[in-house]
Amino acid sequence: MHKYRIYALIHGQVLKEGKIFDCEIRKMDFEEQSKRSFSPIQSVFSEGEMTDYHKTYVTSLRYVDPIKTKSEYVIICDIEEEQPSAALGGAIKTIERIARFFSLAKLEDVKLTHGRNRGSFEPYIYQVNKIYLLDENNTESEIEYKLESGHMYLPDRPEKSDWENPLTSEFLEDVYNLHDEILERSLKYLYRSSIGHFLLDSQEKIALDHFKSIEIIINSLSKKQNFKQRLSEVVALIGITPDEKESIERFWDQRSTYGDIAHPSAFDEVERYPNQFPIPSNTRYSAFSFDSIAPSIILKYYKYIKGVFLIDVDTPSERKDGPQEGDFTKVYEISMWGPTHHNRLVYHTSEKQKKALVNNIKRDFALSEKISESSIVEVTILPKKSKIFRDRRIKISVCQTT
Repeated sequence: MHKYRIYALIHGQVLKEGKIFDCEIRKMDFEEQSKRSFSPIQSVFSEGEMTDYHKTYVTSLRYVDPIKTKSEYVIICDIEEEQPSAALGGAIKTIERIARFFSLAKLEDVKLTHGRNRGSFEPYIYQVNKIYLLDENNTESEIEYKLESGHMYLPDRPEKSDWENPLTSEFLEDVYNLHDEILERSLKYLYRSSIGHFLLDSQEKIALDHFKSIEIIINSLSKKQNFKQRLSEVVALIGITPDEKESIERFWDQRSTYGDIAHPSAFDEVERYPNQFPIPSNTRYSAFSFDSIAPSIILKYYKYIKGVFLIDVDTPSERKDGPQEGDFTKVYEISMWGPTHHNRLVYHTSEKQKKALVNNIKRDFALSEKISESSIVEVTILPKKSKIFRDRRIKISVCQTT
């Protein structure tokens, strides 16, 4: 075992020099900090033979401090451990715990002084700047400590210049131009979850972003009272498999039981881990970004939604060059992506009888889209305040095969 001393700058509204639990707070001017070469602990990109023969690669840093703190107060923690990384992790857990309770005490101080309805939670900030090795006389000596990124991702990409299936290019064009708000939002969360590791997102954020991509789609397709009821209704609608449904329900139960899908545990497991740095996250979420469920749900939603057409009914044009009996015209809308028709149509007809009108719409829609009428799996008259049938909107769902 070795004895280490960790210095961290600390910043807060109330700080007093002296012992504080297992640490010490001391005032240290900027000149002394400069003499000690204070600098935030950071990582460096790994170098060596691993990078010599890879043409392209993505690497990630295990730890980077995104801010640089300035303060004339330091908090000092002495700790015995085998390795400097263990000492650093143990000291940070202690310092951060003290900072959390400092923040809470400052809030209580305001409430005790000015009333219970006053004050806000303002966090104390700390930043580790130096690690020393101590001898038997507690004399400090410099040590060389750095964290290297040992992660390499997707070397030698791309391997190909064409998709394996020629239909993929058509899919890319279609999905990019679909401009469906639900799909765009869901994919945004899934993509952020998938690259969260490289952007230094916490494991908690990665897990929550991943599940959010599923939740957005489920909630958009059902108005049932709770999530599990909505999920059960959507299963048949877009073709969610029993295994996918079971997994989604399990993730939802974790979130509902413990209040956070990223922490399916009644206690903080990391507090029981051996000291180490970087400090591991208390996340046991079993999906993360490389799980197949969320992207599968998005693709199933896409196949469903691209076959849903909303149809308004209008009379034929009196002009010869205008839409005639049985014609469909597109409704263009202005969105954040520009003009888009988004499967919105107007059916032009003089027919007023409800049953005949629905039958005519199915027949003429099938002719217009060059599909069989049997491909139309649903025709729904959407609810609307107007009692006049022709003022109501009609939804047609077309079966989309893979």
